[in-house]
Amino acid sequence: MSDTEGKLPQNRQRKRVLVVSYYWPPSGGGGVQRWLKFAKLLPDFGWDPVVVTPSNPDVPVTDSSLLGDVHDGVEVWTFPVWEPTRALSALGLQGSASRLGADRSSSHSLASRLVKWVRGNVFVPDARVGWVKPTTRKVLARLRHEPVDLIVTTGPPHSMHLIGLALKRATGLPWVADFRDPWSTMDYLDDFGLGPRARRLIAKMERAVVASADRILVTSPGALQEIGLDDASKGAVIPNGWDRDDFPDNPPAPASNDKPVLGHFGALYGARNAPALWSALGGSDWVLKAGGQLSDDVRASMDQSGVELDWKGDLSHAEAIQVMHACDALVVVHNNSDSAKASTPGKMFECLAAGRPMLVVGPAQGDLEDLCATWGVVFVPHDAPDGPRRIAAWLQHPSPAPDESFRASCERHALAGELAALFNSTIS
Repeated sequence: MSDTEGKLPQNRQRKRVLVVSYYWPPSGGGGVQRWLKFAKLLPDFGWDPVVVTPSNPDVPVTDSSLLGDVHDGVEVWTFPVWEPTRALSALGLQGSASRLGADRSSSHSLASRLVKWVRGNVFVPDARVGWVKPTTRKVLARLRHEPVDLIVTTGPPHSMHLIGLALKRATGLPWVADFRDPWSTMDYLDDFGLGPRARRLIAKMERAVVASADRILVTSPGALQEIGLDDASKGAVIPNGWDRDDFPDNPPAPASNDKPVLGHFGALYGARNAPALWSALGGSDWVLKAGGQLSDDVRASMDQSGVELDWKGDLSHAEAIQVMHACDALVVVHNNSDSAKASTPGKMFECLAAGRPMLVVGPAQGDLEDLCATWGVVFVPHDAPDGPRRIAAWLQHPSPAPDESFRASCERHALAGELAALFNSTIS
């Protein structure tokens, strides 16, 4: 899409969209990227975002560099949130602020199991549910004087959709519910020892949201099948993508590394443990350069396989892209679970933009495997008996980077145009 194609003519009236998102800069990590980028670009297409977000969120990663991506025209309404995770931390119970299902510690102590049980069974559907009612009241009060044309909620945390449900019932405004990940079928729910009551409540909440929202937006085709829409026309797929403002037009050559470097950027925890990859790396001369949270069990698995690891810890988004370009090749590891078959990790698209050879390890027979087939990227299922051999063969002769022609349709300016068209059709 050109810079002018799809943009709003000067004589068209602008519209306002309320975006309820728990994650907003300076929060970091993958959860913030989708709507930060949409909010930055939607004004080009006639939609001015008003972001509703906590003033004091308890987040695992902060990245102040993302504040530079906040469009000058974006209004941000902040409201305080009471976080049970802080209360648990005050009691000396650690791991409470980690990503769901991605605690750094692999502790199975009684205290750790109790914390997870409380989070899963008391705070339903998630630990941010206490923000729903007070925020709904305050947003409704502001909307009386500062109206909007459309509501968007994005999860996880999926309690954000409960705010959308309440606003929809109170105002009748059109509502788009954006599922960045599955809800009732998400793999990390198993980590919290959910009882039958909690699972029934989550399923009931999900059904209410899906039934009441005007449109259901997902990032991957299989997610619509997971949700099970009664009316297929309500569903829409707009994937994650990459922002041309973050990447040079022509990717630079890799750094002059003494050994070949394979880069992974993003959290690595239990569901993303990839023994076949570690085994192949341990038997090669490659160095694994990793950025992001790394759980104890994954680190132990790497050490056992003899992986030469260069772990950078948490990186800002800008730093991660810089380090990606210094790598000879990139790997994406997706969760080894049934629910992950219906999702596509956002990092796939930034790896595509980086212009490096790519290797992907993930669940078999899912959306990610289909995307790799389209792009010509080698995909190895987690449980493939010959996985280590196939990965070792790739390390010997990495396949070329995906063709540049795949980049355009995944660029965030083009995706923002698709989203604006969805908004326009929803309010018409």
